[in-house]
Amino acid sequence: VVLLDRARRHIQGRPFAPALFFSDAHTRSHDAASAMGYAGYAPGHQVQIATPLQQLLKLIKNDATLATMEKLTRNTAQAPAEEKFRRIRLTNPKIAEIITNVTGAVEAMVEMGWVKEDDGEFLVLPAGTSVSMREVREIDDARRALKKWEEEELKRRIAARNKANADPEKARLLAEMAADRAEQKARGPVTQGSVAVERSDKALAERMQTAAGAGCCGSSGGG
Repeated sequence: VVLLDRARRHIQGRPFAPALFFSDAHTRSHDAASAMGYAGYAPGHQVQIATPLQQLLKLIKNDATLATMEKLTRNTAQAPAEEKFRRIRLTNPKIAEIITNVTGAVEAMVEMGWVKEDDGEFLVLPAGTSVSMREVREIDDARRALKKWEEEELKRRIAARNKANADPEKARLLAEMAADRAEQKARGPVTQGSVAVERSDKALAERMQTAAGAGCCGSSGGG
């Protein structure tokens, strides 16, 4: 077959290029990889890469911060001509606590188009720059993701605590301690037991002394 193909291409004036043959195993492997898709994803799946804004919003672990950012962004998106919405004093105590001093918050605002002015005292949205509801939705998505993360973190802490309580050795020690406490409570205070023993010994001694005296008197009378 190869010789015939070589002769045919020689006659037609085309260079000879041997055909590639693959084994059945190679073909099956390629078909399986195609069916699985890229990197194990289903065929047609598109890998989503986080935008710089999404990455910065993910750093914020405070829902109150995200809620404030969402409000500021929404106000500017809905009323772009309002100058009071386009200027934020970062040194304001409330803003400083909830945005300025929170990791990722100012950086996310800058990524949306805000710029620092007056040595970083203000965040200003310059003329000609605008934000839209797209940024608002990005912040809302970050809030939902944060809530989900907090719920999963709570489940992990509960699971870790349950695992610690379920440790057999720890459970055995706790049971022994509880048994010791119950036994000590049943015995009562040591001082009370000692007093009772002393009273019992004294009564016994008195009875023995009485009995001895009676015996002596009976012996004299019989002589």
